[in-house]
Amino acid sequence: MVLTLSLILASSVFSFAQGPIQVGWAVITPLSATTSGIVAFETFGFNRGAGSDTTQAGILPSGLTTNSVVFVSTSTRLSRNVGVAIVNPQNTTVNVSLTLRKDDGTQLATSVIVAIPPMQQTSKFITEMFPGNPADFLGTLTVTAPSPVGVIGLRFRGVNFSTIPVTNISPGGPVPSISANVGGAGAVLLPQFAAGGGWASQIVLVNTESTTLTARVDLFKADGTPLSTNLNGQVGSSFTNLTVPAGGVLTLSPANNSGDNDF
Repeated sequence: MVLTLSLILASSVFSFAQGPIQVGWAVITPLSATTSGIVAFETFGFNRGAGSDTTQAGILPSGLTTNSVVFVSTSTRLSRNVGVAIVNPQNTTVNVSLTLRKDDGTQLATSVIVAIPPMQQTSKFITEMFPGNPADFLGTLTVTAPSPVGVIGLRFRGVNFSTIPVTNISPGGPVPSISANVGGAGAVLLPQFAAGGGWASQIVLVNTESTTLTARVDLFKADGTPLSTNLNGQVGSSFTNLTVPAGGVLTLSPANNSGDNDF
């Protein structure tokens, strides 16, 4: 969904997040003995050009799920759509079932099964997931899976967008251990991350404990390979030994051409 909107706006000259667009997901892993003290979220933004405002939306991790519901409202006339990103953090392929229901509760079309390989992500607009259905629609999307996945929704109205709630009916437990010191107890998964092409993500870590906490942030492309970008002046896909003071905040974000960030 990020790539689709970027192509629409490709003629703009962007003041931050330069370079080709990269889309993927992120895992925040606490490294301290106490793993419950870090609160993590993301600000997701797009800059339409020099001198323009940055459109932003706050993204809260919804937790892994095996059954969740997303409100859907699409309209061709209003350029309104809903984008959904789904991440499979498991070590095996997960077949995710997508079911669209009208506002009266009846199923609109045959459920779509999306096979998401290990450590990979898919992100599409509702109109891409169900291309044969009415462009103007009001209802819900149900996302079910045999193994826990991460899901977020973004509601678009032209070039503007906002986060839309994902109701987690069946919580799927903690983020699995992906590799050494990545994932596991206390880890947080952000299903959507973008960098380049005018898009940017800022990750915020808040320490609610009375002692200093350390953590790491790992970025992955949609295909599960490392996503390397510039955050806080450092280029990489893994940002380790991040220190968050007691009661403090740490942000990771790209810099614009002036050396500042636009969040």
